[in-house]
Amino acid sequence: MDESKLYAYCLQGDVSSALEYLRSIPNKSKKYQELESKYDHRFFGEKPVYRFKTDDPWIRKVLLAYYQYFTSVLTGKKVEDAETQLVQSLALLISDNDLTDNLDVIEEKLKIIFEEKGYRFLGGVTSPFRGPYIWKTTKKTDFTVELPHQTQKVTVYFMSDFIMQSWIHFATFGEKFARGWAKAEGLYYVDEGPKKKRVKLDSNEFQVSYLKHEAQHLSDYLRFPYLHPKDLEYRAKLVELIYESKSFRLLKKFYYEAKNDPEFSHPYSSYVLMTRLSALAFGIDEIQNLEKWKSVDCATIQDWARNLYDEHTEQLYVSGKETKGVI
Repeated sequence: MDESKLYAYCLQGDVSSALEYLRSIPNKSKKYQELESKYDHRFFGEKPVYRFKTDDPWIRKVLLAYYQYFTSVLTGKKVEDAETQLVQSLALLISDNDLTDNLDVIEEKLKIIFEEKGYRFLGGVTSPFRGPYIWKTTKKTDFTVELPHQTQKVTVYFMSDFIMQSWIHFATFGEKFARGWAKAEGLYYVDEGPKKKRVKLDSNEFQVSYLKHEAQHLSDYLRFPYLHPKDLEYRAKLVELIYESKSFRLLKKFYYEAKNDPEFSHPYSSYVLMTRLSALAFGIDEIQNLEKWKSVDCATIQDWARNLYDEHTEQLYVSGKETKGVI
């Protein structure tokens, strides 16, 4: 079984297709039989059982409200209906006479309560769905990061002791999760996970796929403050390719992630990137079979990535600082 294909469905917000793929595998090992059962129970069972990393009854109710929301949107229910239910569930947990149906306002109130309980709470959207990150411990370190045509000084906040990591973690039973993100004050890094997935700070996965990727976001926030996430992700992934010494590692990831849907900024940026690289490598404006990419020289990929990055940067400058994007 191809796990990259399985989790690509999840990253695209489609656990129904993920389960169908699991069911289609003949002669499954015990591991994948158990995984199929887990998906079926969590997302399609009548009474799914959740594990909570806290005994606090109020926190467990908040987490349950989000779990039910995740289940709805990941199985194809209307996002608007799922958010309405989420508002109703969360509003009952806020002892506040100032009732509101604005999720941003509700999450600001949740943030205050979580801080009183000793946790950090970051709400909002991990495109295209809502879902907070809730953790206890934060440590920080400063880095100077080389980027195309500049260097960027950044502060990285290393986070650990999570009790929630938004919808991607939920959709993949912790196998995939947002490694980090960029905010105006610095970069945030999820410094925990399964032992087999722990990342060394001197590895390309940290230095390139995290540090350069997120530092590029921070740089772009300053230069193009209104830029849409799909353009931000496209640029950051090109930066990864510029500095990656083994480009197939990234191409494989982008290949499986790619989806022609602008609502999903990560998959769509991978789709645009792979389409444009396919045109350069094979003369066909269509993503080619993954095996073909093994024969493409890494240095050539790096050159193409730099050229695409420079072209995109020029388009943004021509469009002006207030541009929302050009892809």
